[in-house]
Amino acid sequence: MKSALTKSLICSIFNAGQILRERARAESSLTDCSFLHMHTLHYLEENGSVNMKEIANFLHITPPSATSLVNSLVTRGFITRVGNESDRRTIKLQITAAGRTLLKNSFKRIVADLEKHVARLSESEQKAFSAILNKIS
Repeated sequence: MKSALTKSLICSIFNAGQILRERARAESSLTDCSFLHMHTLHYLEENGSVNMKEIANFLHITPPSATSLVNSLVTRGFITRVGNESDRRTIKLQITAAGRTLLKNSFKRIVADLEKHVARLSESEQKAFSAILNKIS
């Protein structure tokens, strides 16, 4: 049987997730891109040229799901596929200028909103929170 503290933590996790989804949904209604799209663009911005498997691993999704996600971003002009000169069997993905602009204008607003909430925690609370999230994710 779960303790009252465990039940309370689970409830808090669900509530925090709902708040994050609502904020991301509000942002996505402006851009017609989901938070997952933004997260993918951010990953490409941070890591440069990556392959499909790296994106799937980063997002914890299956390769077919990553392909579908990437296809929608390619169609919108936010990502481009680049052939590998040394190995023609592999394709690298890169963020485009349009993707960078979208990321700058949208993902940054989401992060700024989250930073306001995290800033309410002391540095030691932030470190503990980070450690806990890393442990359970």
